[in-house]
Amino acid sequence: MSNLLDGKVAFITGGAQGIGFAVAQAFVAHGASVCVADIASDKVEQAARKIGPRATGVALDVTNEDATIRAADDMVRHFGRVDIVVPNAGILVLKHVVDTSTAEFRKVVDVNLTGAFITSKIFARKLIEQGRGGRIVLTSSLFGLRGGRENGAYSAAKFGMVGLMECLAAELASHNITANCVCPGQMDTDMIRQLFRDRAAMRGISETEVRKALESRIPAGHLGTMDELAGTYVYLASDLSRYVTGQSIVVDGGWQVG
Repeated sequence: MSNLLDGKVAFITGGAQGIGFAVAQAFVAHGASVCVADIASDKVEQAARKIGPRATGVALDVTNEDATIRAADDMVRHFGRVDIVVPNAGILVLKHVVDTSTAEFRKVVDVNLTGAFITSKIFARKLIEQGRGGRIVLTSSLFGLRGGRENGAYSAAKFGMVGLMECLAAELASHNITANCVCPGQMDTDMIRQLFRDRAAMRGISETEVRKALESRIPAGHLGTMDELAGTYVYLASDLSRYVTGQSIVVDGGWQVG
C-alpha cells in the first residue's frame, strides 16, 4: 500500500460505522493517523481499536458546537496537528415530503447540514491557524445533486452541503486548503439496508425485491462496496488532488448515466 497520507492526521465524523469507518481504515492504510468521532458512544472506542494504534475515538454530537470545539482542541493536543477533515455524519428519514413532519425535517438538516457546517468551520479555523494548508472532504450524496422520491429532507440537506462546500472552496483556497464533496450513489451500508426495510414495508414487497429493483438500475450491476468508495476520499485528502477544489465527485457505478 502506498503512503499517500504519510504523517497526516484526519478527523472523521460518523467515523465509527459505515462510510466514515471505511474511510478511516483507508486513511490509516495510506499512512495517516485518525480520530473517529461518532454519536454512537458505545461504538467509538471499539472502532478505534479495530482501526489500530494510529486511531483514537471521541463520542460527539456534531450539532453541538461547544462539544465540537472541545473535540478539535483535544485532537490537536493529542496529535499535534490536523490536516484532513471529513464531515461525514448523517441520518436518513425515508418519507414523502407531504408525510415528513417539520421536526423530522429539522433533525435531518441539523445532523447532515448543520453538523457539517459546524465541523467544517471549527476545523477550517485550525487549518488556517496552522498555516500548512489542508483538506476538507464532505460526504454529500448523489441525492445532493438530484432529487428523488421519499428523500425530501435528506436531499435538501445534501444539496445544502454542496453549496457549503463550494463556499468553503472559494474562501479557503488562498490558505492552501481545498474543499470537495464525495457524492456516493447506492452503497452497501447499514443506512441503505434500513432503506430497503423501510421501502419494503411502505410498498408491501420483500427487501430482496427492493434491492434487485435498485441494482437493476446501476450499470455496474451491484451496490457499491466500501473499498470502491474509500479511494476517492484518499485521493481528495492527498497531495494528488492539491489543485482540485470546489468539486462534487459522484461515485455511483454509472447510476446517473445509465
